[in-house]
Amino acid sequence: MWDIFQEIRLNDQSARQADSDSTLRRTSLDLDDLARQIRKMALVNQALYELLKERTGISDEDLRRRIREIDVRDGTADGRVAASPLRCPKCQSEVEHYLVRLVELP
Repeated sequence: MWDIFQEIRLNDQSARQADSDSTLRRTSLDLDDLARQIRKMALVNQALYELLKERTGISDEDLRRRIREIDVRDGTADGRVAASPLRCPKCQSEVEHYLVRLVELP
C-alpha cells in the first residue's frame, strides 16, 4: 500500500515538474522576444533622434528637458509614462494598454 502511495506522489511530482519546465521555456521565449523588441525600439529611437537633431537643430538638453516635462505629466517624476485606460468601442469596458500617445487630443 505504501508503495502505491509513493508511486502516486512521484507521478504527481513528475507532472508538476513537467508543467514547471514548460512554463519556464515559454517565459524564457517571451523574455527573449521582449529583449529583441527593446533592442529594435532603441535602434529606431536612436535613428529618429539623429534625424530630428540633424534636420531641426534640437540639442541634447532640449530632449532631456522634454523628457522631464513628459515624465511629470502624470504627477510623478519616475521615468515612466502612465497611460490612461482605453475604452473598447464594442463593449465600453476599460482595456489596459502601455502605448504612449503621440498626440494629445483635445
